[in-house]
Amino acid sequence: MSFLAVQAELASATTNNPISLDAYTSHIPNTVASDVLDLEFLVAQSLGFEFAVWHAHRALWGIWLDMQSLPEMPPEFATEQSAIYDSALAHIRAARLTDAEFIYTPSQIALACISLVAPDMTNKWLESKANIPKSEDSPDIPARPSTTLLSGSLEAIRTMITDTGKVPDVEAVREVDRRLRTCKNPEKVVGTKAYLARKAEAERKAEEKRNKKVTSSAEKDPFGDSLGETAKPGLVDYDDDDDDDD
Repeated sequence: MSFLAVQAELASATTNNPISLDAYTSHIPNTVASDVLDLEFLVAQSLGFEFAVWHAHRALWGIWLDMQSLPEMPPEFATEQSAIYDSALAHIRAARLTDAEFIYTPSQIALACISLVAPDMTNKWLESKANIPKSEDSPDIPARPSTTLLSGSLEAIRTMITDTGKVPDVEAVREVDRRLRTCKNPEKVVGTKAYLARKAEAERKAEEKRNKKVTSSAEKDPFGDSLGETAKPGLVDYDDDDDDDD
């Protein structure tokens, strides 16, 4: 049942219909969120899935476009105030040098970055979102975070970006690179024993498949199967010795 639950959860995500994992598992007996998470990567890897990273750059662009639709924004706002977006984009790049992406969502990071540049406009945008009523047709969608909780998260992100969003030392980067080597899948690293064993196994299976195909084709008549009809006797039997001679 766990594998079926994982497949259904992955299917909902790939069809752009994501479901909260807690809400999803609550409808499945004897299943918790950890049961799905433990098998999610294994199933995705077996199916050959490719994962996309939704970084804060895309979220920032969406928020920037949405801000232009606020009631008090003039039509020429996007062209005259483009420096706001450029400055927020610089903060987004700095955020990638921090741990923000491991802790917060892309939309939270983008909102914190633009609030560093235009705090008043950010507050207006947040107020416009807070006044939107929640749809009753989607009870599984979690409730919006409170303003106090969101403000605390944004402040933590802003502090993280301004304090640690700096280009790291070269030696520190090399140390991280050395550690990342131990995180690689040895079956996909060319030259390792696991890679060679996997390659040999794939070649063995391919050879067995070819041999099976050759054997199967050799057993068949290249001209096709016989019609399966027996010869019918002629109307006159010329070999009949019992005929009387005149």
